[in-house]
Amino acid sequence: MSLAKDYCFTSERLRFRGIEVHDAEDIVRWRSNPENYKNFLDPRPITLESHLAWFERYLGDSTRYDFLIENNEGFPIGTCGLSAIAENSCEISYMIGDASARGKGYATEAVMALSEVAFRELGVQFIEARILPHNDASTRVVTKCGYDEVERVYKLSKQ
Repeated sequence: MSLAKDYCFTSERLRFRGIEVHDAEDIVRWRSNPENYKNFLDPRPITLESHLAWFERYLGDSTRYDFLIENNEGFPIGTCGLSAIAENSCEISYMIGDASARGKGYATEAVMALSEVAFRELGVQFIEARILPHNDASTRVVTKCGYDEVERVYKLSKQ
């Protein structure tokens, strides 16, 4: 199964829609904020140019779907997505980029809603969330959503 890049869905307090090119400024601002990117697997800021180049590749990628998260007032607060989509599994990611929207349970609500989409629309049996060891907030989110820790990943970076 697959989704359209413009797929939309809602949860109790949030609206999710496929990211669009006009979302670039918000996404770049959030992804370039050190408070956000310190929790990314690739902890580096991005530029508008690099995001737009990524977006062009993303449009043709059938193994990934990304969504802009908006609150009930239509204000963009973050992103979430499914990637590495295979027959039985995928990976989930999420970011509440707007600092004023943090601590309100939006990430938990987003993960629960997107997980349901992955099971229902994509037919996956497993969803993985890769979280850095220092990211206690994300660990709490996935734990609240019923995710279990199943393995530890160790990484060596070239110095």
